[in-house]
Amino acid sequence: MFPFQQVTVRDFPGCTAEEIDREPDWTHSLSHRIGLRGRDDRFMGFTNSGEAWRYDIDRDAEKKLRELRQKAESGALLTVRDFMEKQEKYYLLRPDVHPRDSRFMLNTTEGFIKDGQPWPANKQKQREQKRDQTDKPAETVQETVQGEGPAAHGMFDKGKNGLTPAQRSLVQLLVEEGQYITSLENNDGHGFSPVLDVVDLHILEVFQFTPDNWVPRYAHLARLTGKHPLNAEIDPTTLFEAGLITPSGLHYVRNHGAVPALQWETHKLEVRAGSCLRLSMDELKDRFSPVNIPVLLGCVGNRRKELNMLKRTKGANFTTCAVGCAYWKGALLRDVLLAADVAQLTAQRPNARLHVNFEGMDEPTEGRYATSLVLDTVMDEANDLLLAYEMNDGPLSPDHGYPLRLIAPGFVAARSIKWLTRIWVSDRENDSQHHIYDNRVIPGFITEMDSRFADAMFRHPSTICMEQALNSVIMRPAHGERLAYADPMTDRLYRIQGYAYSGGGNAIARIEATLDGGANWLYCVRKYPQAPIRHGRKFWTWLHWHVDVDVNHLQQAEAISVRCVDVFMNTQPEKPVWNLLGMMNNCWYTVKPEKKDSNLLFRHPCEPGTGTEGWMKPAPNNHGDHQMPPGMAAKQFTREEIEKHFTEDDCWIVVNETVYDVTSVLAWHPGGKATIMAHAGRVHQDTTLDFDSVHDDYAYGKLGECAIGSVTAKGMDFIRREARLKAEQSAEEEKLDVDMGLTRSRYSQAKLVRKKRLSEDHTRYTFRLPSSGKRFGLEVGQHVQVGFHFADRTVLRPFTPIRPLFPDEYDGTFDLVIKTHFADNNQPGGTLTTILDQMIEGDCIEVKGPSGAIRYRDHGKFRIDETDYTFKKVTFIVGGTGITPAYQVLAHMLLTPDDETKIRLVDANKAEEDILMRDEMDQLQATYPDKFQVVHVLSRPSKTWQGERGRIDKERLQKYSFAPGDDSAVFVCGPPPLIEKTIVPVMVEWGYRHDTNFFGF
Repeated sequence: MFPFQQVTVRDFPGCTAEEIDREPDWTHSLSHRIGLRGRDDRFMGFTNSGEAWRYDIDRDAEKKLRELRQKAESGALLTVRDFMEKQEKYYLLRPDVHPRDSRFMLNTTEGFIKDGQPWPANKQKQREQKRDQTDKPAETVQETVQGEGPAAHGMFDKGKNGLTPAQRSLVQLLVEEGQYITSLENNDGHGFSPVLDVVDLHILEVFQFTPDNWVPRYAHLARLTGKHPLNAEIDPTTLFEAGLITPSGLHYVRNHGAVPALQWETHKLEVRAGSCLRLSMDELKDRFSPVNIPVLLGCVGNRRKELNMLKRTKGANFTTCAVGCAYWKGALLRDVLLAADVAQLTAQRPNARLHVNFEGMDEPTEGRYATSLVLDTVMDEANDLLLAYEMNDGPLSPDHGYPLRLIAPGFVAARSIKWLTRIWVSDRENDSQHHIYDNRVIPGFITEMDSRFADAMFRHPSTICMEQALNSVIMRPAHGERLAYADPMTDRLYRIQGYAYSGGGNAIARIEATLDGGANWLYCVRKYPQAPIRHGRKFWTWLHWHVDVDVNHLQQAEAISVRCVDVFMNTQPEKPVWNLLGMMNNCWYTVKPEKKDSNLLFRHPCEPGTGTEGWMKPAPNNHGDHQMPPGMAAKQFTREEIEKHFTEDDCWIVVNETVYDVTSVLAWHPGGKATIMAHAGRVHQDTTLDFDSVHDDYAYGKLGECAIGSVTAKGMDFIRREARLKAEQSAEEEKLDVDMGLTRSRYSQAKLVRKKRLSEDHTRYTFRLPSSGKRFGLEVGQHVQVGFHFADRTVLRPFTPIRPLFPDEYDGTFDLVIKTHFADNNQPGGTLTTILDQMIEGDCIEVKGPSGAIRYRDHGKFRIDETDYTFKKVTFIVGGTGITPAYQVLAHMLLTPDDETKIRLVDANKAEEDILMRDEMDQLQATYPDKFQVVHVLSRPSKTWQGERGRIDKERLQKYSFAPGDDSAVFVCGPPPLIEKTIVPVMVEWGYRHDTNFFGF
């Protein structure tokens, strides 16, 4: 079923006791430590509170509101006067912050004041209603009152005149909805999407080391399977509030491997039926009439996380948002097959059950994704199978199949194959790995993939998922939403809302919600997208529904559940049914309210994403039961050692506290090697989170075979510290400063506007950022990360701008001075520097920032990570392009009035022409001779060179650097051999110390 999953673990001795004892305390050691990975994932040192109360009126208003609540809670009856006296007219008090022509609105309802409180007149009325009901025949009362749950109080009780206000409202609602349903329009297939895709898409940092590094995505998609491949959904509130037509950027993504980088101009579709048809995208678009219709796509794993709470399945934790309804435009598959002479084929085999096979261009580990549908289904004019090239009236995005995908309305989305390249007709269904071993509902007694029972059931026709399952979900109240039920100003009605869909084009006849476990059901109002009907009877879209309930009823409810009924009177099951792949979960969807401090707190079964605060609690796992062999359990590895093993030939990862050598797994890993390589040699918590999100006990067992030892205690402290800092940084980025030109976790396209050659191999580049930000977003001493997209990852290099040096210099552009490393017979040259050298004005690169933990704050003050330092004397030891961060800091020091910091610069290069920024350095030294001294050391100087000759050594380092002391510091940036073999040993021996006065840019 799968490639031979052989694990080979090499023998690693583990770190020595001396190495473990010498390991720094990473919870206090800084992220810039020379030679180790910083937070921006590069080796450091190497080149290559809310608003205060504004006026007393605000405080008084809060006090008055509190008094009103206390009065209501004491049982006092509130009148209009009470609200008028306690509610401030802010628009009169502060008209500067309110819209013109504002009107005063009382934050309560007449219904609450008159009918919602126990006034004596209301009590008398209730007694009369109860007496009238008692006088009726018993069977009438029994017919009217249908239970003891909260829904039975008010919704189903008759009033004095036969119907309560709620019942009269429901009757009117039923009449109106009936008229709406009968007036739904037929879709002629030539519509337009009503949504504009205004969602901002970005190249995101998290994907930079994956093959999808070039794919722009919405930043707030919740990733469910780590960094790669992307399987993600948006949060429920955003999805639902986006409306009945889902913007492309908010649509869920289900990928099995890397997104293929395809082009419209070169992509071909091969169709084999009675004859062979080979179509370019232009031919497909021009030759066949297009159809543009709204279609729901739903992953067969939608709501899988609920099943994973019962027992881990083999699939991603999708909650309720692996669905979306968009407009899809393309040629009818039926028309294309007819053009490929499928009629000739069926005439030759009139009684054969033929299948149409589809294959995409993506290549997961198990082979290209392929599937099939029955030919009769495909050729039925009413089934609307499309070869789609547009989504919401624009080209498909890469994640959604650009440039071509199949859209199979009414089927699970697994049949709507993306990046479509080949179609053929056969006499048997597809036998690819994904068609046989995925998207099936396997009987619950089968718990592992590799048994003979499992193999038989995976190949059994009864298990395959084809048409969508009937499903409905509550979207509001949202998970974590609070409702102040004791607040007298709370609206007495609350609107419960959600979505529902069915398969096969079947209409949904009814949506029902219950507040009492199914004893009574409330009718819910349906709302479809415009013109949802095709061929007079087919519904390819979802619908939204709602029902208004009294807040008092919600107070009494133990749960809110929803179910839907199709035109055949089929309905959803009450309980979930676990299956191995976690497919087609469509039980009642239940939200539970909890009383918390005069509020109702609503909990969904599962919190979206990686959250754990749903009312369902995960079943215990056995992840900790996989024991390492005794010899390996004693081995420990430091952070420094782990970070050395980051290549495909030598790949270590850290999951929980264990170190694994997974080099032998790369060749057969079901998720592809890119999934693992994103974590190779990285000592962080992300690996554990990503692995947990999609793997079960069986996978943990296979991982256990790769164990080689454990992380040291200091290494684990580092993991926890970095996870905390990362969470804090993410929280800060949610408040992105719109005035900032750069962002830390999202790339921007910077356009080359000017290119000036400084020498044969040195060039000054001026780039313009797309943002209208008023600030650059880079502090002195920090770098921009410059990237360019390759098939497996974004190639990144940090560069330090030489302009702007001060905030008032920023005009939307920045300058980089870069040395081009040309290829020769011995080496291919510098990757990114060569790309930059070949760029012409108008070309773009990817940039993000800031990166780097060293920030200069004027007058000798540095902020390094989260610690403040002050130095009176600073030495910069640099080599090659390492001059630029030093130049940025020292130039800022020298050009800042009254900054008395003393500076020395030791600059190592091969020849005179290699000295970068020489003119600028000479000018600064001439202007500030008392504060700045620069020494150039050349290993291959010309005969006329008057300066230092030879290489950087101990004597020169100590001669031209300030001596160690509390008031002096050394900053290093240069080629790895120079730093590792010379600078670090000499300076440490001399007395400089990491994290005290010895730092790497």
